[in-house]
Amino acid sequence: MASIGALPQTLKSITETKITELSKQRVLFNKRKADIIAAANAAPDLRDRARILLDGLSRLKGYPQDALDKDDLDLDVDSSDEDSNEVEVTSPGMGQMYQADHTNIRRFLLQGRYDPSISDSAVKDWITRLENDLRFLELKHEHASFYSKLVTEWLSHLNDANKDPAIEQTDDAASTKSDAGFEHVGRKEMHEQRAQWESLAFTGTTQVNEESINAYLDGLFQKTKLSRQALKELRESVHRFGTHLATKGEWLDVDELQWVASALMKTDLLSNEKAAILKEFMRNKEVLQEVADVLNMRLASLDSWSWGGDGIPIEMRRQLNGKYRVFMDEDLLDSLLLQYLGTTWAVQLRTVFRDFFYSRAWDSVEEDIPKEDLERRKYFLGKGTNLGTAGINQLRKRLYGEKYFLSQLPESRPEGARSYDDDAQVKNALDTKHSLLHLLITESLIQKDQHGEFTAIRSDYQWFGPSLPHATVLTTLKYFGIPEMWLNFFKVFLEAPLRFVQDGPTASTQIRKRGVPMSHTLSDVFGEAVLFCMDYAVNQHAKGGILYRLHDDFWFWGAGATCETAWEAMTEYANVMGLQFNEEKTGTVRMGTARDKQSSVLPSGDIRWGFLVLDAGQGRFVIDQAQVDQHIEELDRQLSSCKSVFTWVQAWNGYFGRFFANNFARPAMCFGRDHIDMAVSTLSRIEQVLFSKASNKASEKNGASVTNYLRSVIAKRFGIRDLPEGFFYYPVELGGLGLLNPYIRLLAMRENIKQTPQRLLQKAAIDDEYAYQVAKERFEREGSDCPKTLKNKKGEHLPFMSLDEYMRYPETYSLNLEYAYKNLIEVPEEKSVSATAGFTKSQNGLKGPKGKASKPGSISATWSKMTPYWRWAAELYHDEMVRTYGSLAAVNREFLPLGVVKTLKEGRFRWQG
Repeated sequence: MASIGALPQTLKSITETKITELSKQRVLFNKRKADIIAAANAAPDLRDRARILLDGLSRLKGYPQDALDKDDLDLDVDSSDEDSNEVEVTSPGMGQMYQADHTNIRRFLLQGRYDPSISDSAVKDWITRLENDLRFLELKHEHASFYSKLVTEWLSHLNDANKDPAIEQTDDAASTKSDAGFEHVGRKEMHEQRAQWESLAFTGTTQVNEESINAYLDGLFQKTKLSRQALKELRESVHRFGTHLATKGEWLDVDELQWVASALMKTDLLSNEKAAILKEFMRNKEVLQEVADVLNMRLASLDSWSWGGDGIPIEMRRQLNGKYRVFMDEDLLDSLLLQYLGTTWAVQLRTVFRDFFYSRAWDSVEEDIPKEDLERRKYFLGKGTNLGTAGINQLRKRLYGEKYFLSQLPESRPEGARSYDDDAQVKNALDTKHSLLHLLITESLIQKDQHGEFTAIRSDYQWFGPSLPHATVLTTLKYFGIPEMWLNFFKVFLEAPLRFVQDGPTASTQIRKRGVPMSHTLSDVFGEAVLFCMDYAVNQHAKGGILYRLHDDFWFWGAGATCETAWEAMTEYANVMGLQFNEEKTGTVRMGTARDKQSSVLPSGDIRWGFLVLDAGQGRFVIDQAQVDQHIEELDRQLSSCKSVFTWVQAWNGYFGRFFANNFARPAMCFGRDHIDMAVSTLSRIEQVLFSKASNKASEKNGASVTNYLRSVIAKRFGIRDLPEGFFYYPVELGGLGLLNPYIRLLAMRENIKQTPQRLLQKAAIDDEYAYQVAKERFEREGSDCPKTLKNKKGEHLPFMSLDEYMRYPETYSLNLEYAYKNLIEVPEEKSVSATAGFTKSQNGLKGPKGKASKPGSISATWSKMTPYWRWAAELYHDEMVRTYGSLAAVNREFLPLGVVKTLKEGRFRWQG
């Protein structure tokens, strides 16, 4: 198997071979084209000129010539054999004219020998079409040559980039793993953050002890009979599982190892070379069996497992947000073993903690409804109405349990690892982050509407992963019933010997004394087990209040007094567990009547996420333009470091196309159209600022744009000019660059926001009033279906409840409010543009010979298989693409080194910055 270092050279060799073959075909095409034109120019009349062009094009495109105009034809001869020895220089179907066009013109020309209605003007039109089609074929050959040069340029810089250990992966909200390729910047920040990390990881803490943690947990979990019973069941289940796992004998077979390897590949743990080796393992069952045998031997002797004495190499990787993270590079077999154990324990702890969550020990938010009111509602509204089994209180708990509770831990072993920063999981971590912002704004709208006030807190822990005390982890796990054998193994795992690769071969090895390794599923297990205690503490102190938490990033909202109680519970928890709040990410926002209230308990500071700041006055998130300006400078620095067009496009897609757009948050109904308008305006400003200096035509409309900048770069490097917009945005399968356009998705969503958030709540209130009238009429007409009759002191039947009484306790009873809540948190679907007749005709050209459809892709031969984004992009740039290239595709697939491009895009290369 080729090493990662050899892979770029291999790809370059493949590309050069294909370019050589394409060059031969292009030379042959040009010769045949010249012959066709020469023969056509020598034709004695228009009809002969048309026939010569038609015959030549048919041969070039591989269409069988029908012989309606041939004399003395032997009908047993296959006319397609006539030119069977000719080398193909195009693909069947290339050009703007299809086989049906060729066949029809041939028949019309035969008819013109006899029928005077076939005029010279009609023949001239056919000649023009044929000449244009010949030109389109020439352009496709030229574009194939140009595109291959782009790929060659990309490949020429790979070896240098792979030698640079300072090139870092992108941030979680920026892109997938294929979007690496950014310049190493911020060396000063790296050294500062390394010093901070080392001061935590290699220094123990005396701030926590086992007795204090146990006393705190006893006070929390042993408080009531219900909580004691739930804890007892949890401990028994955990201890039973741990004992069984340690003695099961045969752990892994080839099938199980497949999901372990897949889960490990989801993490950002493996080096390039080890990722390639693991992929090779996964292709060979015999090799996998050998690996499984070795792992089973190691699992059988876990009590003697260790990291080894040479020290595990560690390196710092920069994220787009400016933060550095420290990653280990342990032995591949150890990585597989730890992934298996981490995922196995993660699934088990998620199961037992969820059982606890759904037990009677966990409080739920409920409105305080007097018994008399309950009886009256039952009497007046009947058994068939909602008496508290629905409503937004029930919805809140359901959403929390499904989306946010223990969101770091996988539900099953085949699901594998979840990543706090991964935006490609089935349960998308980025979607979950955005949905939390949607929930916050929705709650603020409803609680201001119902109660007149709203308070929210947001915080996380300072350096949570590197600073988490080992005593906190091990004491908590022991409290929940983890057997001693596993505690000993976890202790060895935590106390890893580490050495920085940046320090060279003489780097010193130090033992980790605090914190958990980055990107390990076992680390997620430890973190979630510890933080689960905080979830429950807030739930108990806040009388059913919900702490929304994504890893160590947590949010709480509600009435001001309830928020104070919750914050006090979080503070007590942090002190006991030896954790510190991150002041930069800690803040409080008060809305409505709460803005006038002061609190000495709640933390000060803004509530921020990504580029957003929660504005109390406006009651919505706004973009921090000053922070955006800092990242414009960073994006400019990263783009300037790219040495090829394709790496430039990767950097642009990762930073502008995803990082900016994602950190403005995904739109939702509760945000309204204003949020989308703010986002697209900011994106437009970013583009204008970046390229205003690069634009040499200040008077040209839209001169400062990404496509005009790339046009100038390509013209300078390759001499290619007048490229259409579609070339930049169309996918590589059609000969485009695959540039992302984030405006499209945002504007497509904007069209599906039909009402303001305030109008949705008003409508819920109106619908509730209508429901009241229906219930009143039914009661006055039919009476109550309740066996118990309510009467006043005079023994008279009570009149139906008032509207005011009916409208009480809406968070328990109002189905219309629940519907509005669901609507507000919903992400609007992208509005699809309509398919025009012109595009549909061009789309047919994406079908292969004999009507075979092209492979499903972003822009495919089938409209229904295209996403709203690609429908919009395809229609938007369609006309110019067809005018330029004669079809949607700038070149046919087989003329492109697509396999090489796909490998480069999917590979975890660190491009030179």
